[in-house]
Amino acid sequence: MLSNTAIASMLDPLVAIDDHGTILMAGAAIERVMGWKPEELVGKNIKLLMPEPHHSLHDGYLEHYRRTGQTAILGRTRTFEVVAKDGRRLFVDLSVEKGKLPDGREIYTGTFRDVTERIRAEEALRESERRFHAIFDQTYQFLALLRPDGTIVEINQTALDATGSTREDVYGRPFWEGPWWDYSEEIRTRIRESVGRAAAGTFTRFEVEVLVRSGRLISIDFSIKPMRDETGRIVLLIHEGQDITEIKRAQKQETAMLRALASVGEQAAVLAHEIKNPITAVNLALRAVADQIGEDQQAILEDLAQRMQRLEQLMRRTLAFAKPLDLRRELLDVRKLLEDTLAHIRVELAKGGADARVACDPPQIAFVGDAHHLEEVISNLVRNAVEAQGFGARIHLHARLEPANWLVLTIDDNGPGIPVESRASVFKPFVTTKRKGTGLGLAIVKKIIEEHGGTIQIDDAPQGGARFVLRLPTGMSKS
Repeated sequence: MLSNTAIASMLDPLVAIDDHGTILMAGAAIERVMGWKPEELVGKNIKLLMPEPHHSLHDGYLEHYRRTGQTAILGRTRTFEVVAKDGRRLFVDLSVEKGKLPDGREIYTGTFRDVTERIRAEEALRESERRFHAIFDQTYQFLALLRPDGTIVEINQTALDATGSTREDVYGRPFWEGPWWDYSEEIRTRIRESVGRAAAGTFTRFEVEVLVRSGRLISIDFSIKPMRDETGRIVLLIHEGQDITEIKRAQKQETAMLRALASVGEQAAVLAHEIKNPITAVNLALRAVADQIGEDQQAILEDLAQRMQRLEQLMRRTLAFAKPLDLRRELLDVRKLLEDTLAHIRVELAKGGADARVACDPPQIAFVGDAHHLEEVISNLVRNAVEAQGFGARIHLHARLEPANWLVLTIDDNGPGIPVESRASVFKPFVTTKRKGTGLGLAIVKKIIEEHGGTIQIDDAPQGGARFVLRLPTGMSKS
């Protein structure tokens, strides 16, 4: 049996029990680790130091050992949870050896090494790994971690699912030998070269195709970035691959559409030129003939002349809508823009008995835009308000600044308003509620606002009419 001096000098706690679990002695170190004084434990059952379920089951463990001689703890070290005097749970590596007292009784000595911090660190690491994989595997992008020599050390589920591979299929293999590049030796070479450049410290990015398990090729935005440690040494390479197949398809469709629209625009210009001159000639001829016929025939010819003028106007507006905008941006003052626009249409406002007023918050708001096109937007919306009311329209133009340097312009009127179910369609070309409208006015308004990087929507005005809300970036840097 160990001497009291030897037991007292041990750094790790030691406890000796008999075959019924009664504590015969305890080392001094147990007070430092578990808070128990050795004399407080002597004579107590060892299960005092155990949490449930072992606290309730330990007597049964000893009885089974006495009866069968079978044990899973003697002569080995195992990690257990124990209870300190203050109720704290500690993890310890427990080693138990069997001995005999001078009187022949069996004695079991156990040494406890506190490994709580190690266990908690290991659990924190496991939790960190679980979180890492929860994020790593759930992203829609292809992600991989490579050693500087290109060996795959980690890869996410998205990249594996693309080819129907498992981690065991690809771990430890050079990245360029992965199943994603099976269709082309040229691509394998390109991937290997990109790994080499990243390992030398250069971020690499390009578009490449990946062979997926369905047998088709998808386009990905491929990149490899070097990761350095605190000394600047490259220790890992991070690969990201974003599936851009649909984006590429949409871009091709958009390009084809733009080409078609450009062709339509060119043809519209030719058509407008070809039609404009005959229309003008017909109008002149109709006016000349009208002077030589009776009043009834004059009314018919006048109606025909107006129809021809409307056709000419429609051709001109269609051409304006089809052509790309040539924005000439300059520094503008909002109040001046609004007031100048109203001044230019003051005759129409007066004829309709309309009252239009301007308010700005703050009084001076500067922004960058095309004055000519924005005046067209404002005058169109104001004219619409006048026409919608018929007579006596009350129009309020209010400009304000919002955070992040956005200009918000609202144009309210007291007219009949625009039904909610119609608001989505009023900005479409050739949709109009006016008897003589072309259906292009609001479409052009929306086009001009969007070309400025803004938005336009319709709400209800406080006075019961329509409210047009225009949001435009000021193009001014933050102060």
